[in-house]
Amino acid sequence: MKNFVIIAKTEKEREDRFLQDLCAYIREKGAHCNIIVEPHKESMMPVEVPPKTDCILAIGGDGTVIRTAWRTFKSGTPIVGVNRGHLGYLCDLDEETVYDAVDQLLAGDYEVENRMMLSGHLEQENGTVCTQEIPALNDIVISASKGLQVITLTIYINGQKLYSFNGDGVIFATPTGSTAYNMSANGPIVDPKTQVILLTPINAHTLNSRSFVLDPGDEISVEIQKRRKSVEETAQVFFDGNHQQILHLGERVVVYRAPEEAKMLKLSDMNFLERMRKKLQQD
Repeated sequence: MKNFVIIAKTEKEREDRFLQDLCAYIREKGAHCNIIVEPHKESMMPVEVPPKTDCILAIGGDGTVIRTAWRTFKSGTPIVGVNRGHLGYLCDLDEETVYDAVDQLLAGDYEVENRMMLSGHLEQENGTVCTQEIPALNDIVISASKGLQVITLTIYINGQKLYSFNGDGVIFATPTGSTAYNMSANGPIVDPKTQVILLTPINAHTLNSRSFVLDPGDEISVEIQKRRKSVEETAQVFFDGNHQQILHLGERVVVYRAPEEAKMLKLSDMNFLERMRKKLQQD
């Protein structure tokens, strides 16, 4: 690897001493390095990755890695996360270990893991698509629009009804996202290299509404059902915690595997189970 990009969250962070020192270290080793400021975190704007970039260093935490993934996945450039603070499941490095990691990258001592992503959009009842296709590395979440309000959702898999349930919502997670909101909702944890879609109801009011591990080729659609005549039924749809959309009666959310994958760099010999044990012991 000879060409690096460091993603900074703000213009102020671009001048951060750690980022400047890291960029200088990479250049001292004979490689190229640029610091790029990402757009506002709620923006869908992509990051323009310079041609021939070999590696993107996402500095911050899991949120930064997630945003970097869907801002840059079309470039096919692998990402490595550098944690600066809170516990992260997507960041293998921190401010102390990143310099040794740069040496590994320059020496070619790394693996690239392909991580499955999801995409989703909203449709009208007649099938007309009413939003753009939005990618997600972790999850797509449907939840009630009004605080503690319970919603009724009907879920279809490849056009066949799975079940309807009352609850707080539903999570569709990738293997990478299995350790995020999905885990908090008691969904299954799976190896991030697997290729599956996880379906996990949120606080379902029936024992019949279970989590499912679905084939990655499945297409899932979700509709909100009318519960009370006097109340306008709506739900919120979040893609990796951002890009909020509003689901109305008569519309559906369609979730499916994204055609592209995120590429994540693996530098540690620690396998998935060892990493999970270490992270869970820190919680």
